[in-house]
Amino acid sequence: MTKGQKWKYGLIGAALPTVIVILLVIVAAVVLRFVSEMGPNDISRKAAHYAQLAEYAPENATVFFGDSITELCSVEDIYAEYSKSSGSPVINRGISAETTDHMLERVEDSVIALKPRNVVMLMGVNDLSVGVPQEQIADNIRAMIQLIQEKSPGTNIVLQAVYPTSGERESLYENYQLNGRDSATVKALNEKLAAVAAEENVRFLDVTALLADENGNLRNDYTYDGLHPNVSGYLAVRDAIIAELV
Repeated sequence: MTKGQKWKYGLIGAALPTVIVILLVIVAAVVLRFVSEMGPNDISRKAAHYAQLAEYAPENATVFFGDSITELCSVEDIYAEYSKSSGSPVINRGISAETTDHMLERVEDSVIALKPRNVVMLMGVNDLSVGVPQEQIADNIRAMIQLIQEKSPGTNIVLQAVYPTSGERESLYENYQLNGRDSATVKALNEKLAAVAAEENVRFLDVTALLADENGNLRNDYTYDGLHPNVSGYLAVRDAIIAELV
């Protein structure tokens, strides 16, 4: 190998790690964009599915209504004893990646059509990630509450505060999904939601103290990705939620 060839291959070898890093960043960006863009069709499909199920849903139910934090909760298992003792079947009407504007569109089919005994609302964290103004989030939730009160006046409404999120995570994707959803931002939104609940005369439940560490972030042992609770996290808030049900 000539001196010139050695110099050329040396440059290639030195540049290779940088090229690999750049390619990985590009691939990650494409994957993350794909994940974020595949939501709308999936959301609409699930909403239509829930609308079809409405006529078969049991009476006197307790409906959990929200986004992925609700959808990923196995409410039938976690609230099995409550359901047995109260006689109120527990139904999950959560949709991952959903924001409050779409929830407002489906609240009649997913909740009101069931004329439920209770509805437990947990929503707003996805709006934060896409930059929806907090006042708009609060207005959407207020509109949902008012619709339920008007069309299903016997339903007990429990509005939950948005759950805390974790601080810095090791995973690129986990840090990406926490964008715009830090605990300080969540706290500011929760203050607005507490005001909405008081003005609309519904129950407001803030379980932050049950989920957060000393820094106000979601405890690592209560989550698997910094945003969604694991089973231990869901169990940590179960009794507080049950106490608000009728």
